[in-house]
Amino acid sequence: MSHRLCSHVRDMLPRYLCGNLADKDGIREHLAECSSCRDRWNRYRWEAASSSTAYTELRTFLGEDFVPYLDSSATLAEDWREQGPPDAEGLAQFFRQSAAYLYNLVIWQASGNRPDYAAAGIPLLDVARARTVVDFGCGVGNDTLPLLDAGFDVTACDYDSPSTDFLRWRLRRRGQDGIPVVEPAQTYGMPCPDALWIIDTLDHLPDIEVALSHLLAGVRVVVCEDLAVRRGVTRKGFHRSLDPDEVARIFERHGLLPASRDPASPVMGWLR
Repeated sequence: MSHRLCSHVRDMLPRYLCGNLADKDGIREHLAECSSCRDRWNRYRWEAASSSTAYTELRTFLGEDFVPYLDSSATLAEDWREQGPPDAEGLAQFFRQSAAYLYNLVIWQASGNRPDYAAAGIPLLDVARARTVVDFGCGVGNDTLPLLDAGFDVTACDYDSPSTDFLRWRLRRRGQDGIPVVEPAQTYGMPCPDALWIIDTLDHLPDIEVALSHLLAGVRVVVCEDLAVRRGVTRKGFHRSLDPDEVARIFERHGLLPASRDPASPVMGWLR
């Protein structure tokens, strides 16, 4: 790896953090191959996150178990390689047990590297006049909390895990411990919400129709991330490659049609 290329990539880290580079894929590929730049990128994100409320909350929540500068993406990729390709239940267990994923979700958001999905997606909820929302794949609550702050009636949904333990802790600190945090299977027995909010989750699902058909049949709007954007810099195997056209066909079979969008928006939406 040339020193000049490494210097160039490191100079680009501030802009890469904010997602405003034209050649994001080129930077991503370099970070996947160059351990030195990868280490620099990990430290850069941690330091960008260190002044945030979420970082302070994570450190308080974990106490003496807190591991600063953990490269959670690399840890997740290694854990995945050691486990081997799982079946659907094995995938669920992977997320139920992963402390590295807790770090990954917090540092991604707290560093400013995660797009502001809530700001981009809430106007779609307003267009659909949605008030009740299932945040499917809620993780640590990166979107659950701003949706609650915006006045929506939110049910958080994810596997019981270190991530949802942290979310419940955050809700208690905010006096919102009555907010439901449910497992995916529990969504089958609940009234259908107005909106399905599903960010950073579709590409984890072994079968989208099996996991979501009961919700897709009744919701008025679906909000997900821009499915054309490539993911990750460590090639974690639990992100499936999605065909955006196939996802659109699944949604359309349930009466949900693509909403108009700004090509620069980090979200996509479907409306009934």
